[in-house]
Amino acid sequence: MADYPDHPRIAQTLLDQQARINDLEQQLARTREEMRAELREAHETLKDLRRETREARELIPLLTDDLFSAEVKKQVDALGRATEAAMAQSVDRVTQQFDKLADTFMGQSRQQRRKGQPSIPELIEQGFGATAAEAREADRE
Repeated sequence: MADYPDHPRIAQTLLDQQARINDLEQQLARTREEMRAELREAHETLKDLRRETREARELIPLLTDDLFSAEVKKQVDALGRATEAAMAQSVDRVTQQFDKLADTFMGQSRQQRRKGQPSIPELIEQGFGATAAEAREADRE
């Protein structure tokens, strides 16, 4: 042993290094378990995220259908209001035209009154009146 005067010191160094290796192995084991726990949590989070994504994909058509239906209803209502307004204007114009035609037929138009022209019924009576009277006389005979 004379050849190895530092033998106790070397032994102690080896023991210290072995203790450090044991500590590092324990720390490595704890870190490995922590990483496994983190990995399990990440897998659970991913699983939850996939489930939520699937649920969201199922809800999107329902929500878009509701939104689409609401938009269509809004557009149809607006179209209905515009159509009603256009129809009311058209009815008013047609009514005015019929009123003008009736006034003309009855001899109440401004032009006919100013010119003193007879109404269409008066013209018919004058034109067919004689013919109708002649027809009645011919029937009597």
